[in-house]
This record gives sequence, C-alpha cells and structure tokens, in this order.
Amino acid sequence: MARVLYGVMGNTFGHVSRALAVARRLPEHEFHFVGGGRVPEVLRGLYPVLEVPVARTVYKKQRAYVLGTCGHLARCVMNRPRVRREILDLIDRWRPDIAICDREFFLPHAVHKVGLRMFSLDHSHVLQVCRYKVPASQAVSWSLSRIEDFLFFDHTRHNLVTSFFHPELKGHGQNELLPPVLRPAVREIQPRQGDYVFIYQSTPTFGALIDVARQLQRPAIVYGYRNEKAIEGNLTFKPFDPRTILEDLAGSAYAVANAGHNLICEALYFGKPLLCFPVAINFEQFINAWYVRELGYGDFSASFQPTLAMFADFESRLDGYRRKIRETFVDGTEIVTNRVRDLIRNPGARKDG
Repeated sequence: MARVLYGVMGNTFGHVSRALAVARRLPEHEFHFVGGGRVPEVLRGLYPVLEVPVARTVYKKQRAYVLGTCGHLARCVMNRPRVRREILDLIDRWRPDIAICDREFFLPHAVHKVGLRMFSLDHSHVLQVCRYKVPASQAVSWSLSRIEDFLFFDHTRHNLVTSFFHPELKGHGQNELLPPVLRPAVREIQPRQGDYVFIYQSTPTFGALIDVARQLQRPAIVYGYRNEKAIEGNLTFKPFDPRTILEDLAGSAYAVANAGHNLICEALYFGKPLLCFPVAINFEQFINAWYVRELGYGDFSASFQPTLAMFADFESRLDGYRRKIRETFVDGTEIVTNRVRDLIRNPGARKDG
C-alpha cells in the first residue's frame, strides 16, 4: 500500500469527479486530498482533505473575466507561503510516497520543496503538451491561457492527459495522452433516446440561448440558468443535482452546453450529440468544442446569438453525429486507472517500460 497526496482544483465538479473516480478504483492505496471549492464538499467523509484556496479563472457574462482572474490569482500568490507551510506540515506528518496533481496551484510548490515524486492527471495539459492549430480569432484567448498555465499550473514534468481527442504530442517531456475518465455514477445509468433537449450552462447569463430554446418544437430541460425548479412553456428549469443531471442527460435527444471537458465526455458516453457554445476567452473550451465538430460528434458556435436555423441545421445531422460517437468514443477509466496504478507502484516507469 502506498500513501498518495492528491491535489485537485475545486472550481468545477469535473476535476473532483475525475479524482474520485480514480481513487475509488485504487482501494489498495491510501489517499489524502488537497483542494478547495468543491473538493471538501464532495470528498470530506470519504477521504481526509486539507482545504486550501482555489486558483481559478473568473467568469462574467459568458466570458473569462481577465481583470477579475488576475486579481484572484494575485491573492492566491499572496497566500502561497502560508498554504505551502500547511502542506509541508501535512507531508511531514503523513509521509506520502507520491503526489498527483489535477490543476491544483499550491501542491507542486510544496512537493518540489521536499523532492516528493509527482505527476499530473488532468485534461488541461492538452494545451501545453500537444500540437494544434490556433485560429486567428482565438490568438488572444490562446495567449492568455498559455500565460496563465506557464505562471500558475505548469509545474509538473510527467503529465497524464485524459481527453476525448488526441492531437499530436510535442516531441519533448514525459507526457502521455489517454482516453477520458468517467465517474462511477455515469456507468450506472442506462442511456435512452428521448425527445427533449438537455441544456447546461455554467453561468446564468446566456439569456439569448434560453430565448431560442423557448421557440423549439420540443421540450428542453435546463440546468445552470436558475437554481430552482420551474416550468415555463416547453422549458423545465432544474437546480444542480449530480445524479439527476446525469439521468436527464442520458435520456435526452441531444445536449447543448458550453464546452467543459467533463460534461462533453459524459454526453458522449451516453451517445448524445453536442451543440457547444464555448465560453469566450477560454481557449481550453474552444479547442474542446473545435474537436467536437472535427470528430463528427456535433457542432459549435463562438457566437452569443444562437438562432432557430442553427438548431434546425444541427438537428438535421443528429443521426450522423450519433453514428460517429458509437464508432469512435472510448471510455478510458480502466486504462487511466491502470496507468496510475503502475506509476504509484513504480513512479519512474515509462508507459512502455
């Protein structure tokens, strides 16, 4: 048995659910988590957790809020000495054998101080370790993402990147591309072919989308726009619930969402085509949406003005999208778990070693 110190960004449910899925499949090892936001909320009672601030991107009106993000990250940097001492105290008491980082800001600084072996397990490193095209319209978004990663999150040299798309890896570093990880609850639900549209928005400000959804000739279930249950015409608004949201996704005709990697992968597992509206000035969401289109899993729009014609065109292609998803999407939960198990047992092992 090994002791694993696991740092997880807690700004969204996706990072936490990935970490929990991996830890639960490795019961032979002992885990202690470091993170804030949703990390204590989800993991406390299951595993010990050291709560720390969350270094994250701030959003406002369907776009990354650059000034707000800079101010937030600056406060995290000011807190770094204090938080690092807390993590170092934990390391001194608990004596972990290895560390894993899922886009958590503070853990790598403490780990490097004591020379503890560490690797990352996330999707975000796809921007750093892979080759891909950057459209001219996304040059600013890409630059800001790379600057943020370089300054705050590029502190691991061995990176396991879980992703539903696999661009070419750059020819340096110890980096591996693996299929995505799904939380156990996803596998417990049987997908069905319903008639309604599943809509999920990470911010409650995309009113133009709701206006178009009201005009659709089919019902829609909406998450993220209101934190209460309400029925208005063909729209049913629901508050977030981790189980109910999966059941509604699994029974839909297709999904409309931003372009968060976790929800995209859950929709693809259930065989649901995606119409994505990536948050502006967030290049990770843009590239996720780009590959949804590139792989034939759905489509995307960078416009904040959706139209009925856009939905009609998308719906005319649903059968083709569903066929592509069935033929090519891979659930990588077991693959990733086995690779993590290998690295815990032998931290220096390469994939082919």
